[in-house]
Amino acid sequence: MSSPPSNCRRLATCTVAAVLLQILGLSLFVIGFFPVKPTLSGLSGAESYRQPTSPGSVEDGRILAPDQRRSLYREMSEIPPQFDRLVIMVVDGLPAEFVLGKGNKPPTKAFAESMPYTQFLLSNGRAVGYHAKAAPPTVTMPRLKAMVSGAIGGYLDVAFNFNTQALLEDNLVDQFYNIGWTMVMLGDETWIKLFPGLFTRYDGVSSFYVKDTVEVDHNVTRHLDDELLSNDWNLLVMRNPKKSSENPYAHNSLQILNTNILMVPKLKEMDDIIKLIHKSAILHQDKTGSRTLLLVVSDHGMTDNGNHGGSSYEETDSLALFIGLKAGCPNYTAATQNSALQVDIAPTIALLFGVPIPKNSIGILLSEVKGSLTGGCHVLYGNGRPFWTGE
Repeated sequence: MSSPPSNCRRLATCTVAAVLLQILGLSLFVIGFFPVKPTLSGLSGAESYRQPTSPGSVEDGRILAPDQRRSLYREMSEIPPQFDRLVIMVVDGLPAEFVLGKGNKPPTKAFAESMPYTQFLLSNGRAVGYHAKAAPPTVTMPRLKAMVSGAIGGYLDVAFNFNTQALLEDNLVDQFYNIGWTMVMLGDETWIKLFPGLFTRYDGVSSFYVKDTVEVDHNVTRHLDDELLSNDWNLLVMRNPKKSSENPYAHNSLQILNTNILMVPKLKEMDDIIKLIHKSAILHQDKTGSRTLLLVVSDHGMTDNGNHGGSSYEETDSLALFIGLKAGCPNYTAATQNSALQVDIAPTIALLFGVPIPKNSIGILLSEVKGSLTGGCHVLYGNGRPFWTGE
């Protein structure tokens, strides 16, 4: 029969073993569910235009000024940049189906009539829309990272969504800064936190005004007229956080607005901004000869009850609308039923503006861009992803 001290030692040993086993199990769960994604450090440079077997780097031993780097990229890529200025308009939580429809059906009559100018551009081949699938988690910060870096984040990014840190991965904003671009940011301060010190001018607001549908958008648009008249910027980022006063607990809920009178006016407001920017871009091109691309995107979609974060179709159906490409085939179906991945935006923009594709990008070139480069048309096959047919 064991003595009392022996029983105590055995109990203590079992307790310690049980605690260690729990810690091990928790560690395995955290490592498996929140993996640390390996990334390549540094920024892509001139070496990205060389064959992988080519020895050395073009920039070895040289520190290039931004204008020299820009000229070098243009020389090595052998594809002249198609645009001189870029306007990125981010509409928080806008489902692509509100603008492009769903399946083979156009958007509802109310939504289509609330965006007459945008629908005119689509029907005349002057804009191309994509249902750009967003990878989960469908929350703001990791979706913005995907659009500018072409890389997919992990669920650990959900924690950083509430405490945004500077983006250290290779991305388009850093690439533009490296070729001497002047950049302006209006709207949600998430962009300012992701890219500290890169914007020459900015006016940021908190992304958590969950009850407001007016003041946050006004903060974005109040400077717009002045910025569109200015010639000193190359990149203008506008972040329009859309909120629902009907459901203060649904963060950035555009889907909730679908059932009340606020939805149509907000889409009309967005259409007016698109019209203003596009008309200004045309005037700017007439005066200076430079071309402006307007990219309207949403970070994610929404479920019917205003939630997001998961992997349902409604949550992952985000918008990517390119306005300013060379006029293609005036085919409304071909301009609205394209499908893409959100990570495809980064390499596509990189090609259009003559900068290296970010190192960690897994996206592909959107085929409509090839049509824009050559003046060709695109058609749809099978799964809805577009393929180009040249002239």
